[in-house]
Amino acid sequence: MKTVIIVSKCSRIIKLNSTEDWFEFHFKGVCAGEALRKVRLKGRKDFNIRLGEEYLMFVSLISCAGGVFTGEILKLKALAECWDRS
Repeated sequence: MKTVIIVSKCSRIIKLNSTEDWFEFHFKGVCAGEALRKVRLKGRKDFNIRLGEEYLMFVSLISCAGGVFTGEILKLKALAECWDRS
């Protein structure tokens, strides 16, 4: 299992079932030599991912083809919570 760290903003939420959703994130980069245009990740509803918010995520790679990185979110944290704003 290949695990990567991704920092990105949620751009779309697609309802999957009662416990999971698909989340699309804005991304420009390269994976295994392939230019990427978006990241599509499966994740649990209890992650409470919100549209327009930025996240730091540990992700398991499922595939990387056609300009789309597909994976599953293992852990995440809202980027705004990663530092003290005082």
